[in-house]
Amino acid sequence: MAYVYLAAAIIFEVFGTITMKYSEGFTKVLPSVLTVACHGICFISLTVALKYLPISNVYAIWAGVGTALMAFLGLVIFNEPLPLQKVVATTLIIVGVVILNLGEGKKAEEQVAKVETTHIEPIPSAVVVPVPAAPVVSAAPRNAG
Repeated sequence: MAYVYLAAAIIFEVFGTITMKYSEGFTKVLPSVLTVACHGICFISLTVALKYLPISNVYAIWAGVGTALMAFLGLVIFNEPLPLQKVVATTLIIVGVVILNLGEGKKAEEQVAKVETTHIEPIPSAVVVPVPAAPVVSAAPRNAG
């Protein structure tokens, strides 16, 4: 189930990035609202995935797949060029993500450290200290002469 949330994070991040391009610097309302909403959903999904998977794998997959998808969609949707340098760099990112995930000895879900909850003492209520009133000084009329 964690990988479903990770996939959702990738999809919403990519869609949010596409709508960001259409927002033209946040000057168009609908694409701007969609950008914020999609990235919000993306980070919520990413946070849920991080509860069950190691952060190094989650971030590598999220960033790597997102980068590869955006390179492909940039070519298809926005007619961006696809030079050899971009192909090689994107391929290296994907290979790196695969190698990271192949290096797992145990299931990734088993390696996540459980965070211990600690009891935090509540902050005492603020103490109100009376502040003495400043003396009122009346302004004396100035002599013009």
